[in-house]
Amino acid sequence: MNCKNCGNTLENDALFCEHCGAKVIKDRITFKHLLQELFASFGWDSLYFSTLKKMILKPQEVLNEYLDGTRKKYVNPFAYLAVGSALSLLLFSSFTEDFIDINNSMNKEKSEQLKTLANEDLTKYKETVTKKEFKKLQNKKKSAQFAVKYQNAFYSFFVNYFNIVSFLIIPLYALMSKFTFRKPHNYGEHIIMNCYLQGTTMYFSMLFFLLALLINPKIYIFSTFTFVAYYLYAYKQLYCLSLKQLFLKLLRFFIVAIIIILIIALIVGAFTLIAGIIMGYNNPSMLKP
Repeated sequence: MNCKNCGNTLENDALFCEHCGAKVIKDRITFKHLLQELFASFGWDSLYFSTLKKMILKPQEVLNEYLDGTRKKYVNPFAYLAVGSALSLLLFSSFTEDFIDINNSMNKEKSEQLKTLANEDLTKYKETVTKKEFKKLQNKKKSAQFAVKYQNAFYSFFVNYFNIVSFLIIPLYALMSKFTFRKPHNYGEHIIMNCYLQGTTMYFSMLFFLLALLINPKIYIFSTFTFVAYYLYAYKQLYCLSLKQLFLKLLRFFIVAIIIILIIALIVGAFTLIAGIIMGYNNPSMLKP
């Protein structure tokens, strides 16, 4: 057997060429091989996959050891999240229209009603209703058109900037987990934990998205249940909780989530109201019915 790079004669069981140092390649290039080469180029070859495997099977070990100072055994949490979100972005952006349709199918009846109203021909009502009623129908149609456009724009934005959204949402997740599990970890440690957890759940989302494409769009909803189940499993193992304690923590999480959502809604509402007042002041005709 000869080295394919320099032609030097090699032993049959040689792994590297003694002359040029090149690795002896015997296998064909496969998708798995390409991924390994990709991660190896970043220095994450087996490190990333071992971290991923352990995060699925024993997440508490990764979280405890990393927070305790064992850093060399695992990929950096932000890099771990970046890889998961990048792969998700690649998959979702390749099927943007399918992604929008699958998410719309989660609330199919309402989506279809909005689309029907947005595309409805109102001229058939013009002779049978009053001008005031016809104006209301026109306003409803405009609202439906805006809702459909906003919904599709939201999902398109989510797909195109998935990796950025993934990082921006981590502080919010960390805030909710910090208020749910107050001790012994601080807010910064909860950010680290959520980077690892979120980076792992990316693969659940990708798996169910592929199944939704191949089998039925409604399958994608199970990614949410898997997401919740995995978080519960990870925190149960991390904090050594009984089922009763886990249930109580889950109730606290929902309470915290509702409070945070209400606060965000109030802030957004306040900014919307202020923006509306400013726009109405500068353009009074917008306030006329």
